[in-house]
Amino acid sequence: MSLDGYMADPDGQINWIRMDGEVADYVHGICLGCEGIIYGRKTYEWMDPFWPDVLKDPAKWPGWIVEYAEWVNETRKVVVTTTLNSIAWKNTRVVGDNVVEEIGRIKQEAKADLMLAGPKLMMTLFQAGLVDEVVMTIQPVILGKGRPFISMLDERVWLEVREMKKFANQAVGFRYGVVRG
Repeated sequence: MSLDGYMADPDGQINWIRMDGEVADYVHGICLGCEGIIYGRKTYEWMDPFWPDVLKDPAKWPGWIVEYAEWVNETRKVVVTTTLNSIAWKNTRVVGDNVVEEIGRIKQEAKADLMLAGPKLMMTLFQAGLVDEVVMTIQPVILGKGRPFISMLDERVWLEVREMKKFANQAVGFRYGVVRG
């Protein structure tokens, strides 16, 4: 995310994000503690087919990309969509109706944390009380405009810092816990 709160530029590009092995190790460590990942439709469409394709020719990619591709391809995935008719990515299911109830049920059945990828979906789940933690990497850039990471909440959500990490590339990782009550 940019310092001014955008997850993508106005054209949907994320090529300004400074991703390297150190940041990837941080993210990968979080992933390893998760049982699965929940995607909104747009984020899912960014991720598939890229990650499955990485494993078709892993020698052309840095090790940290291959490690993440191995994890994400094997992990359980849920895509929240009412418009996609078919999902081909391994270990993926679709939730189309009763999103809050279905994600709540999936969360209750989970034996470990679930990651959430999709800002619009995140707002829906925040308002339903289904988000427990926010993990983000702040990039050392101000975009000025773009696609916001967090928007349109009806109520404040208070957070507590659980972890902060400064990376050599000048990005900063944060883990925030949601404060209830």
